[in-house]
Amino acid sequence: MPATRTILIRVSSALLAAGALVVTGGLSPAVSASSGRPAACDLFACGQGPGGLKMTMQSDQEMAQACAEAGAVAGAYAAAPQPAGAERAVSVQVDGAGWACVQKREVDQAYVECSHEGETLSLSEFQPLG
Repeated sequence: MPATRTILIRVSSALLAAGALVVTGGLSPAVSASSGRPAACDLFACGQGPGGLKMTMQSDQEMAQACAEAGAVAGAYAAAPQPAGAERAVSVQVDGAGWACVQKREVDQAYVECSHEGETLSLSEFQPLG
């Protein structure tokens, strides 16, 4: 079992170093508009965005598309005027789609969550492993 753990850690480290990592499951799934059933959503670690923020995207798109969209939304959020008050939403437009971004806090970590039609982008301070 210890050899398996070492292999998994090395594979995970290699994937993180390569750029993006796919994590299935996690957040609540979106619902498919055509069937009314949950759509298959994946959670992607999309690397660093503007200002070095860690981008994590939940989407039913392919990884490359989801991470490209995450970068566009993160860039739009970083460029948007920030209203006074941490609880106020910031609306950004990316490719004609409106995204609502809200500052949140969980335990000791503040982050921004942007959402649009079942997709969710989380922006948080990047914390390197180790």
